Amino acid sequence: MRKMLFKKILSILDAIELQGVSLHDAPLRVYEEIAGEYYAMKLSEIRDLISFLNEKKMLKITPRGIDLNPAATIYAKSNQNSGVEALSIFESFIKDPQIFRYYHEQLRTNPFRDKQYVLEYIDRESLQLMLQTTLFEVVEEKLRFHPRLLKGISDILQEYSDERTPLVSITLTALYTSSIVAHEDMRIDYKNTSYSMIDYRYKDIIRGIIPRKGIPHDRDETKALQVFYKDTLFHEFDHCCPICGINIPHMLIASHIKPFRDCAHIYEAIDHDNGLLLCRNHDYLFDQGYFTFDDKGFIIFSEELLNKKDLDSAYSLHKNYRLADCYLSENRKKFLAYHREFIFRRSR
Repeated sequence: MRKMLFKKILSILDAIELQGVSLHDAPLRVYEEIAGEYYAMKLSEIRDLISFLNEKKMLKITPRGIDLNPAATIYAKSNQNSGVEALSIFESFIKDPQIFRYYHEQLRTNPFRDKQYVLEYIDRESLQLMLQTTLFEVVEEKLRFHPRLLKGISDILQEYSDERTPLVSITLTALYTSSIVAHEDMRIDYKNTSYSMIDYRYKDIIRGIIPRKGIPHDRDETKALQVFYKDTLFHEFDHCCPICGINIPHMLIASHIKPFRDCAHIYEAIDHDNGLLLCRNHDYLFDQGYFTFDDKGFIIFSEELLNKKDLDSAYSLHKNYRLADCYLSENRKKFLAYHREFIFRRSR
C-alpha cells in the first residue's frame, strides 16, 4: 500500500475515534470519508486493512469503539521522510512478537541482510510500509537499519524491554515534540527555566533531544502537542473518566497532574503520565486540590470534601476508590507525589 494512502486512513481513524465507532463499522466510515477523492479503494480492501491494523495491535478495542495507538497517530501526522516518520512506523509494529525479535537481532551489529531473510520475520505488508520511510538503508536488495537512526532505535527498544511496556516511548514522544515546538528558536520566550523536572528514568534521552529547559510563555506554541496529549489520554483511559465512568467526549478533560503552569520542561507538559482523563467535575476538584491519590492509587480527600455527607451522591466520589494498577506507571506516581505536595489542600 502507498504510504500516503495508509497515512490518510490512519488520520481518518484518528479523527473518528471519539465518535464511538466500532471495529465492525469502521471500514464503512473510512470508505465514506475517502469516497469521491482520488484514493481508489474497495470497501473489502479497507476492511482487510483495518483487520491488519487490529492484528498488529495498532488499534485498541474499547467498550466505546476503536482507538488508534499513539505511535501510529504520530506516524500519521509526521513529516514525509523524516526521522520521526521512520521511528514511529518502527514503533507502530513493535508489539508484533516476530517483528520485535527481528528488531533486537538486527540491532546487535546491524548487518546488511537479504530482503528474503527479513521477510522471515516481517510480513510483506509491514515491510512494504517500512521501506517507504527512511527506516532502512537499502543497497542492491539488501537492507539494514539506517545508521543515523540507530540511537533512536536502540532507545525505543530499551524502553520496550522494560518490565512495564510503555503506552508510547519517551524517545518517540520527545522526538515528535521536538519536530513541532520550535525549542531551538531563542526568539520564543520560555518560562520556568530554573524549575526542576521530575526524576525521569530516561531524563538523559529527553534532554538529549530537547536540551532547552522551561516551557513556552505563550501556551499557543504547544497547541498541536496538547491535541496529542489529549488524544493519548483518551486512548489510555478508554474514553471515560475512571472515577465516575462518564464517557461523553465533550465532558472529558485531559487534566494535568503537575499543572502546565508549573512544568519545568516542554516534555512534562505533553507527557501522558502527567495526566488523568477526568470528567469536568472531577477535573476541577482535582485541579484545585480537593482530592489526590497516594502511591498505591487510593484516593485521598481534603478535609473540606471529607466532611461532605453527600460525597457519593453529589460528587460521585467514594472513600475506597482506587486507580487501577495499569494507570500507576513509575512516572505517573512521581507526578502524583508532586500533586500531593504542592496542589493538594492539606489539613491545617
